[in-house]
Amino acid sequence: MTSIYPLPTTRSSNLLAQSRLIDQLQSDQLDILRLQTQLSTGIRLQVPSDDPTAALQGIDLQRLISLNAQAQTNNSTSQSYLSATDSTLANVATLLNQVQSTALGAVGTTASDSDRQAALATVASALQSLLNTANQQVNGRYLFGGSLSGQIPYSQANGGVVYSGNENSLYSYSDTNLLTATNTPGSQVFGAYSPQVRGATNLHPITTGDTLLSDLNGGLGVKLGKILVSDGANASLVDLSHASTLGDVAALLNAHPPAGRNISARVTSQGLVVNIDFQPGTNLTISDTPGGATALGLGIARPLGAGSGSILGGPLNPRLQPTTLLSEAFGVRANAALPSPGQNNDLLLEAKQVGAGSNGLSVHYVDDSLLHAGPPLSPGSEVASYSGAPTAASAGLTLNGGADHLILTATTPGSALNQVQIQIVNGGFVGNNPSITYNPGAKTLTIGVATNGVTTVQNIVDAINSQGTFTAAADAAGGGYTAGNNVTVVNNSAASGNTGNSGADANSILVRINPGATTASGVLAALQANPAVASQLNVQLDATDSSSAALAGTGFVDVNSSASLSQGGGAALDTTSGVQVVNGGKTYTIDLSQSQTIEDILNAFNTSPANVLAQINAAGTGIDVRSRLAGGDFSIGENGGTTATQLGIRSFTTTTRLSDLNYGRGVASAAGPAFSITRTDGTQFSVDVSSAATVGDVLNLINNNPANQAAGNQVTAQLTTVGNGLQLTQASAPGAGAFQVVATQGNQAAIDLGLIPPGQTQSAVGAGAPLKITGGDVNPQEVQSVFNSLLRLQTALTNNDVAGVSRATALLKTSSQQVTSARADAGLRSQQITSINTQLVDQKTQLSSTLSTAIDTDFGAAVSELQSRTATLQATLQLSAKTYQLSLLNYL
Repeated sequence: MTSIYPLPTTRSSNLLAQSRLIDQLQSDQLDILRLQTQLSTGIRLQVPSDDPTAALQGIDLQRLISLNAQAQTNNSTSQSYLSATDSTLANVATLLNQVQSTALGAVGTTASDSDRQAALATVASALQSLLNTANQQVNGRYLFGGSLSGQIPYSQANGGVVYSGNENSLYSYSDTNLLTATNTPGSQVFGAYSPQVRGATNLHPITTGDTLLSDLNGGLGVKLGKILVSDGANASLVDLSHASTLGDVAALLNAHPPAGRNISARVTSQGLVVNIDFQPGTNLTISDTPGGATALGLGIARPLGAGSGSILGGPLNPRLQPTTLLSEAFGVRANAALPSPGQNNDLLLEAKQVGAGSNGLSVHYVDDSLLHAGPPLSPGSEVASYSGAPTAASAGLTLNGGADHLILTATTPGSALNQVQIQIVNGGFVGNNPSITYNPGAKTLTIGVATNGVTTVQNIVDAINSQGTFTAAADAAGGGYTAGNNVTVVNNSAASGNTGNSGADANSILVRINPGATTASGVLAALQANPAVASQLNVQLDATDSSSAALAGTGFVDVNSSASLSQGGGAALDTTSGVQVVNGGKTYTIDLSQSQTIEDILNAFNTSPANVLAQINAAGTGIDVRSRLAGGDFSIGENGGTTATQLGIRSFTTTTRLSDLNYGRGVASAAGPAFSITRTDGTQFSVDVSSAATVGDVLNLINNNPANQAAGNQVTAQLTTVGNGLQLTQASAPGAGAFQVVATQGNQAAIDLGLIPPGQTQSAVGAGAPLKITGGDVNPQEVQSVFNSLLRLQTALTNNDVAGVSRATALLKTSSQQVTSARADAGLRSQQITSINTQLVDQKTQLSSTLSTAIDTDFGAAVSELQSRTATLQATLQLSAKTYQLSLLNYL
């Protein structure tokens, strides 16, 4: 809309009139320039300030149009790869069907050598043709290498075909926020890997202060937020939203206790443990805020409270990661905390060896002053002792004002007679035979002495020994006693003793302390000074209980505190033996002696010449190992140790199902004796395996056979210690007979179990010392691929193996279906991209129209406004001419 600056109608200066006219002229000229620019460029906006709202809309629309154009370019490229994939696979299924037909007609008694040679030539040609197809390139990119599209995916090696690609696809944006796979990895088309070799072993790493919260609960992590920690009276809101590790969680809990309280949170091998300092009426609770799940995810949610006790968090099951230390994934060390009220006095105990062997090992404090008549030990002189057998409780007893000193020792070792109070009372006129009474309910040993003072110290010693609950002897360190000294109630009214915590059950550590003077540092030194203790335990001060580094360990320990180690389990990984891998007829030993982490193990497999692929499984609980070499048998066995079993990757185990053996053909066995085992003494017993479902069942049927229980001459069945298979052992060899397995006529079970070679009726004679019969591996794995099918077919045709040809052609049929399915999948994606492209074209038209409305020039409106501005400029110029012509006469 045009605008004209008004001229004042009243008297004014010429300067003001000139200024207003100049402003008007400049405004008109700028508007005319703006409109001329819009008409010449076709763009309504020259700078965003012309129309900020429209400018922002235009920027968004231009970005969408740019993304749209890029998506169309991407789709054009993707279509070229998918079209090439389709044309490449077009004739593969037909080729495989021809190979099947040729093979089936070239075996058996009616087929001639020339027929077989022709079939072999057909198979060889098909194999080479498929290799060329699988290694097809388009624009320098291998179609079937997965995301490793820059290297040749399939190559011949060791008499087979090795896949060097991976299972990933290359993705491209086919629409603004839609990723679409632009290729099909060879593993999905031709096949590339054997089934995973994975046992039942789940590798659950322990938790440490460095364990990431995102790895907990099988990799699901923890929903971080705020939690409430209360002592029953006051509550503290602890914000864990920025915590990254379990150590962070423990530190935040320790730093934000309820008002006036101390929290001691620590990380154990299984999770978190939270303690609170003791005060009457304490009820330690931890709960989530409304809508939160942090405490629940950390395993420490206790909304109803734990009283004054500990909150023992539940197992957190962290996910296995490449960086997981082997020491944290195999076996758990038993551990415990040895707390005392207050601060700077808690100790942490951990077994040096992994496993359950240290579970139940307990640590107790003992008041040294209760054990003898001498002065209590001085701080720094604490003594620790270990006993695998129960330790008898004992107490010192001083009579006659300090002249006579006895030590009473329980006759039954263990902790049952701890805290027994020993007291002297008036027994009446009992003469020189004092009464000795033990009250197990009240835990008191009462010594009744004669009123007339005729009871002697020796009388008391003899009576205690005769009663039988304790034995009495001289306290040599305190000076002993005089047997004839009389003992009266008057002289011994204050005489008493107490066994305290001096007794202990088996597998206990006792630390003699001076209550109120012994510090945690003193206890730590005593435990480390005893070789029997130091060889079993790692002991350290609990940093979470320390108010400062300088005060750590300076707090006094509580004589009634104790600890019992728990949570130990499993066993350390055997890294010295290695693993035996058989692939393509060759045997490889995987050396793990330098492995420290899971990634080291994966690298040891993946960099070996065995052509295998080792990965952490999808659940994050173990390791999968697969073969990449088609055309041969693949298995993983032991190399004299337990490594493969511990890793869960042995391919032949006690849990292997018989129906899976022999490439899934299983074990053929009718009811009744399947085979017999003959010992060297001539004893023969039959084994019926018709009820067996697993390899372990077969072992049990042999080991528990009623006829196989002769002491010293029993046959033991187990898995081989090297490689895979069943192994029978006869420890001794009385008699001159042969140790052998003989098949029952018409029964193939012993052959299917690998105990007897194919085509034979009896095994080799057991040899060695002890005598051993070692069976073969009847559970080999194989790569599930078209190349494996062709190579198996080639071998079967060469050997005129009718059963082998039949199996290979069945594999080919499956492979053909896989190729067809992969081609259909690629075609479907191609159709989807075509549909998306059509939508993109329509979308671009709509976006361009909207963009034009937002920022393009409306020529009709612009021309009309330009004419108006031109007229305004002309009027202003005319007005200016008249204004500048005014003189004094105009005002007369």
